[in-house]
Amino acid sequence: MRKLITLIALMGLMASLSFAADDAATRRRSAKAFDELDADEARPAKRPAYEKQAPARQAPAPRQQSIAMGNQALPTIIVVPAQKAKGMSDLQAFQSNPNNRMAIEAINGYLTQRQYEVKSLAGEETLGEVIQMQQDIAETEEDLSYLASLALSADIYIKFSASIEGGIVLIELSAYEAATARLLGSQTSQAAANGQSKGAIAQAVFDAAHRAMPGLEKKIKGYWEVDRKNGVQYKVIMKLQGDFDEQRVEDIQDDVNMLAKKAFKRVNTNVQTAKTIDMTVFADMDKFADSQEVYSYIRRGLKGSVTVRKINITKKLILIELK
Repeated sequence: MRKLITLIALMGLMASLSFAADDAATRRRSAKAFDELDADEARPAKRPAYEKQAPARQAPAPRQQSIAMGNQALPTIIVVPAQKAKGMSDLQAFQSNPNNRMAIEAINGYLTQRQYEVKSLAGEETLGEVIQMQQDIAETEEDLSYLASLALSADIYIKFSASIEGGIVLIELSAYEAATARLLGSQTSQAAANGQSKGAIAQAVFDAAHRAMPGLEKKIKGYWEVDRKNGVQYKVIMKLQGDFDEQRVEDIQDDVNMLAKKAFKRVNTNVQTAKTIDMTVFADMDKFADSQEVYSYIRRGLKGSVTVRKINITKKLILIELK
């Protein structure tokens, strides 16, 4: 009986050791698998080629990525081609050139992965109307990319241009502040085309644009974190409608300028004529939450002097008629 008990105890001990060994082996295999997974996540992702082929592994989105930069929301951005035929709109250039499509896809993909709000030229039926409206009021022929960014409520617009030489695609990206069209920074990059086919060149355009974005993003962040402390920038265009004599026009201009300088951190007068007042105002975010509040302040301030009518308001653009 004693031998039987001893035998049972030995068998239990051997089983325990076997399970421990199995458990240790399992832990080693699990650790190895997690190491390989971490390595895969750290490895740069390859984008799928323009032509049909097996899809490449995509890098996972950053975990718990913040949608704020400091205490401010990320800027809204629109991407437009810089090179186009004379008389061609940004939207037409986007639709007609597959390389433009690839560059925009690469830039927009980079931005949306980092949770920027991205505006698109495609599908904006009222874009041309708003641009024409501003041109008619301001009586100027301004850069349509600049006007498109205002019309689509973007804070920043990125223009890109690409050139191809000897199988090498060179791309240049430039970022501008929407309300003032001020250049914030530029970045260039290049990529070799794997062949002469349209698909190979388009893929190289995609790769070059994607490689240029980290450097440009740093310059955009530098603007967004520092420059916005001076106030949110709004483009304000006022059209004087009616038979005002020269003295009355000057009185209205003085009233507008004094009203703006009283409430805003900074006021830049861009154009001032007998029919138009075009200015950029820098508004304190604690006092003016959005463009509608800026318009309401102007409307209240000019009440009794002229009749103020809202023509169109977007995030960065305020069009007003004064009668």
